[in-house]
Amino acid sequence: MESSAPPQPPAGYLPVSNWRYLDVVGAFIAGILGSLIVTIVVFAVDADPLDPLPFSLIFAGQAAGSFGVISWLSQRRGSGSLAADVGLVVKPGDWWGVPAGMALQVVIALVTLPLITLLFPDGAPEQSVSQIAGTSETLIEQLFVIVAVAVAAPIIEEMIFRGMLLSVLRRSFGPTLSVVASAAVFSLVHLVDQDAVAAIPGLFLLGLVLGWVALRRGDLSLSIALHSGINLLAAIALLWGDDLLRWSEQQLDQIEGLIRLLPF
Repeated sequence: MESSAPPQPPAGYLPVSNWRYLDVVGAFIAGILGSLIVTIVVFAVDADPLDPLPFSLIFAGQAAGSFGVISWLSQRRGSGSLAADVGLVVKPGDWWGVPAGMALQVVIALVTLPLITLLFPDGAPEQSVSQIAGTSETLIEQLFVIVAVAVAAPIIEEMIFRGMLLSVLRRSFGPTLSVVASAAVFSLVHLVDQDAVAAIPGLFLLGLVLGWVALRRGDLSLSIALHSGINLLAAIALLWGDDLLRWSEQQLDQIEGLIRLLPF
């Protein structure tokens, strides 16, 4: 009697990978442990973890923890290539994903605005990262925040939630259910920051888009670019939103002044 072959993941999405749910949890927990270790060091040197530079270092510890575990698992049980195992590739032709992600951020904000207004009539709670970005004053601090939010976060989150979790789900479920489930997990884990509750609907929609893109592409290049654009626009709004608003008002005043001078 011939033994049946083990089920293979569907062709078209990271067929080399052989992740398990425990691997996803391990990568996520490793990130938390990495951030805790750096937080302890920050407290030991009497620094405020909510200041921009310490926050960026704490996030670097989180990213290093998750990346280290994913790399170790890839070497031990996978192919040893992060490109094959989690789809971590960068295609220059996907550069347009960054501005597209910025546009997507605006669309998601407009779509979720009625629901957020209904649920939080007195205003949505401000996330910790928003408070940290708002205290950034020097260019160095602002650059550190942008690198953490718009570069490191998209790479690590895409590796975990699209490169690993979505790949596991796709071996057992259809594409629609896989994308929906991965988007739900992606949005809900952000409740580690309780003030992020108002962002959950938008994060879920974002997870749907990024999951669909990853499945269609078979790698993370475009989804990372889109994710980076979304976070970049948010960082720009937090860091320089007030300045940009004042500049816009000044330009409008100047235009109005010129219109008054026209002979009609």
